Amino acid sequence: MEARLIDVLQPIKENDYTIPEGQNLSELTTIMLQRIGALDPVLRDDLIHQIFKNFIERDYYNHDQLKNILRSILNKNYLFYRIKMSAREENAVFKRSFSVLLIPPIMQKHQQTGLLSEAEVHRVWDNLKRYMEQEKDHRGYIKGKGWAHSMAHAADAIDSVAACDEITRQEVIDMLPVIRRQFLIDQPYLFDEEERMVTAVITMFQKIEDHERVEWLRTLLYERKSWDDPSEEIIINNSKHFLRALYFRNLDYPCDTGHLREVLEEILRELRKQEAY
Repeated sequence: MEARLIDVLQPIKENDYTIPEGQNLSELTTIMLQRIGALDPVLRDDLIHQIFKNFIERDYYNHDQLKNILRSILNKNYLFYRIKMSAREENAVFKRSFSVLLIPPIMQKHQQTGLLSEAEVHRVWDNLKRYMEQEKDHRGYIKGKGWAHSMAHAADAIDSVAACDEITRQEVIDMLPVIRRQFLIDQPYLFDEEERMVTAVITMFQKIEDHERVEWLRTLLYERKSWDDPSEEIIINNSKHFLRALYFRNLDYPCDTGHLREVLEEILRELRKQEAY
C-alpha cells in the first residue's frame, strides 16, 4: 500500500507539485489524509506533508476544501489519535504530529484570505491547547522512522495561530502555563524543540503586557525538591535551554526595551543555584 502510494506521489513532487492529468484532487487528498501518519518517513514527511503544504500554498484547494481538511485533522482520529493511551513505543504520535503540522499552512492562508470565521480560529486555538495538555510523546527523531517531533510541530502551529488577529490576550495567557508544563519535564529535548517554541512564545508575547510576560517567565524558575533525584537535572536543563533560547532570540528581536533581558538573566542566575555540581 505505502509503496504504491509513493509511486503515485513521487512524480507529483518531481514535477513541481503538478497534479497529473486524470488525477482527482479530492481522491488524492483523502488518500494522503488516511496515510498522514505513515511510518515510512519518505512517504510521511517528504511526500505527503510537502505535497499538502505546496497544494495549500498554491491555492489548489478552495475555501470549503481547506476547511474540510482542517476539520478532519482537528478530530479524534488525527490530532487526538490514541493520545490518552499511546505508549512511547507506539507509532500513534506520527499521525498526531503530522496532523498538527498541517495547521500552519492553513492558518497562513487564513491570514492572507480571511478563510476562517472568528469562531473557527478560536476553535483551532482551543484544540491546540487541548492537544498540548494531553500530548505525552516527546520523542524527536526516531531511528528508522524519522521525525516525530510533536512539540516542534505544535510550536509551529501555535505560532501560526497566535499571529492571527482573532487570538486574544486571555487566550495567550491561558496557553502559556500549558507550554511551561510541556517543557519542564524529566525527558530531555534534544532536537531544538525549545527554539521552535520560543518562536511561538515571542509571537504570543506581542499580545500581552510586560508584567504578564515576566510573571510567566518566573514560573520557569524550577526549584529543586531533592538533591538525590537525577530526573530533576533534566527538568532544570530543559528550563535553562528554553530560557537561553529566549534570551538570545530577544537580543535580535526584542520584545520590549530591555526589561525582559534583565529578568531572563536574573532567572538563569537563580537556576544556577539549582544545579547539582
